[in-house]
Amino acid sequence: MLEQPAERQEGEKRRWQKRLLVVDRLASVYASVRERGLRALLVSSPANTYYLSGFRAVTYSRPVLLVLSDDPVLVVPELEAAHARARARVPEVRIYSDLHLGGLRGKSPLHLALDLAVEVLRERGLTQGVGFEPAGLTYEGYTYLRDAAGEVQPVGGLVEAARMVKDQEELQLIRKGCILAEHGMAVEVDASTVGAAEVAIMAEGNAAMLREAAKRFPEDEVSASSRPVSGEKTALPHAIPSGRTLRSGDVVIHGTGCAVNGYYSEDERTIFVEKASSEQRRLFEVMRRAQEAAVAAIRPGTRCEEVDRAARRVIAEAGLSEAFIHRTGHGIGIDYHELPFFAPGDETVLQPGMVMSVEPGIYIPGVGGFRHSDTIVVTEEGCEVLTNYPRDLESLIVG
Repeated sequence: MLEQPAERQEGEKRRWQKRLLVVDRLASVYASVRERGLRALLVSSPANTYYLSGFRAVTYSRPVLLVLSDDPVLVVPELEAAHARARARVPEVRIYSDLHLGGLRGKSPLHLALDLAVEVLRERGLTQGVGFEPAGLTYEGYTYLRDAAGEVQPVGGLVEAARMVKDQEELQLIRKGCILAEHGMAVEVDASTVGAAEVAIMAEGNAAMLREAAKRFPEDEVSASSRPVSGEKTALPHAIPSGRTLRSGDVVIHGTGCAVNGYYSEDERTIFVEKASSEQRRLFEVMRRAQEAAVAAIRPGTRCEEVDRAARRVIAEAGLSEAFIHRTGHGIGIDYHELPFFAPGDETVLQPGMVMSVEPGIYIPGVGGFRHSDTIVVTEEGCEVLTNYPRDLESLIVG
């Protein structure tokens, strides 16, 4: 079907708005670079190059680099050239090729990308005052860059700090992911019956989220993630689904989420198959109250560690401090776990637009694990919870 004039106009408006957002991000981060006394920053983290350029690549062995200066240049491999030129919102895209086996002249794709980035720096007279992201390069990559470019300075956290507060486009993508995560959660909970295998439930949840995405958000790029674990495995916070089948009385922790155009969401619920013991009920309720206390503590101006402390206080009062073995939550965005963190010692002050998970947990070997997780966004008055599947115990006894 041919695009109608009104549709073309609206599509062009959206593309222009996205371009302006990226221009603002580039200008903001470059201002931070200049405040450090530098003239350029070589951005190599895939999440950061996407955030600043608007181009999201599937990166394996061929890196994408951004030379951030007052005239930014995106460096991409040849096989990504058409894709980058269509999606990138930076003034210039430069291409390197590694078509020869082993790379040109025996160099790796990383060497070739760095060579081109250094060439760009020299063309612009930027041979001094150049920073690089230490977390985005291996030591071998750093030494190659240093030998090619001369003195370079490690500068970490500049882009990550900018990413902590989400703009309206980012929030819209995360909200879509939360809608899909809740849909997947409902399907998985309904599928959690005696005899159902964890991986079969996972398949149902992922398929349901992707079908819903195709129906509701057909223009977006979506991937789905589900991780139901049951029984004794729930006492391991990061257990992996297997063919284990659910049994009556099992604790099950469901985790669903979708990445929409590269932005993640998170929704987790602890449920019980057919029945819950008195001890399971007690531990579940402590976990639920801890999460409620954390959510109630979230407001602009509050330090992240204070939110973590609110959850820990509830768990400590129940005599379960040693059973809470991770932080209360983490930032969510282009990375599934990103700055800031609801954790002891994180003094980051909450600001409107920050998106976080809230997920205090209790883990008792031989009894099970108990964890809800919700995605929230900090607002002017407090916070908005974006995932609202039922959290009370009676709603979560199923089968």
